[in-house]
Amino acid sequence: MALSMAYNLLDVVGEGNAEVILVFNVRGPMALMRGSLDDYARERVNELMSMGVRFYVCSIAMRSLGVRREDLIDGVEVVDSGIKKIVELEGQGFAYVKP
Repeated sequence: MALSMAYNLLDVVGEGNAEVILVFNVRGPMALMRGSLDDYARERVNELMSMGVRFYVCSIAMRSLGVRREDLIDGVEVVDSGIKKIVELEGQGFAYVKP
């Protein structure tokens, strides 16, 4: 859902006309584990990354799920706290959109 929303936004406004950051917390890190994405989702993630979309994963959620950094696909950034990152981004003018 979040991948489609990000892709649709960039499709409508045009690549380079919006800065999109996806923050994966709670159970979200599992979606970005190696081997967890089907071919379509993996292609979509790669395409979004090539369009400049950034993917952040919460280290607290990772720890609670037993997910290690090396379990994640390439190109994602681990942040100390997903909610902290969301609050920081909102303070910078980003809009929080929950799928």
